[in-house]
Amino acid sequence: MADLKQLARRIFHETLMAIDIPVAMQRKLRRRGTLLHCNSTTLDLGRFSKICVVAIGKAAHAMAEGLTLVLTPDVPLEGVVAAPTAPRNAVRGMRYFVAGHPVPNLESWEAAKAILALLNRCDDRTLVFFLLSGGGSALVELPLDPAQTLEDVQALHHALVTCGAPIEAINTVRKHLSAVKGGRLAAAAGRATKLTLAVSDVPVGGESALASGPTLPDPTTIRLRTPIFFSCWEWTISFIQRITQRKRRGSEPLVTTRRMIGLWKRQPNIC
Repeated sequence: MADLKQLARRIFHETLMAIDIPVAMQRKLRRRGTLLHCNSTTLDLGRFSKICVVAIGKAAHAMAEGLTLVLTPDVPLEGVVAAPTAPRNAVRGMRYFVAGHPVPNLESWEAAKAILALLNRCDDRTLVFFLLSGGGSALVELPLDPAQTLEDVQALHHALVTCGAPIEAINTVRKHLSAVKGGRLAAAAGRATKLTLAVSDVPVGGESALASGPTLPDPTTIRLRTPIFFSCWEWTISFIQRITQRKRRGSEPLVTTRRMIGLWKRQPNIC
């Protein structure tokens, strides 16, 4: 019996170590001098003049902390962290936003603006780490249509999460209406080198569902969102009318970044 208790205790402690996110980050990212290894990818940190971090999700603080343990103190970082809680230990160079979940709040909106501003300053000598985890769809949000207000976005998210549709369908709608989902953050970083690390609960092959896929091309089409809109008909009828009017005026169509496939030649690796 004593041996079984010791075995159970050992399994328990090993499990805790395995799910400790900063420790897991250090296992996943192995650094030797200026070389950083992640699975089959090797990056020479000496090639980059700036290293940026975008951490989004419920595990954003732990992931940012783990990355810092690998890279600092000799590699300065600049970035944005959006999480549902304030950090216990702030990382130097990070801007923090206590964002809303499951419905975006003002901090979600401001975090999205800060992230886009950061990425728009990137060039081909910039390395961007995208650290993604669950809850990111609400924690960072900005509408693709600038005419939409925060209240519009909040109403949409509330309607989607209460309409009974599966999460895959909800994410389809989110990607088509958001300025930061469906690969648009990767597109905003332009020619920068990008590496995405994820703490994920989605099946292999469905990585674009995590945080509504801010760094991955969107496999869905505009036709797929129509049935989900009808699931939330009472609110979305006015939303659809505004989109239709906008498209008739000849402004930029509200479609995903699927057509921008050329931008993914320097796409992030998923580790």
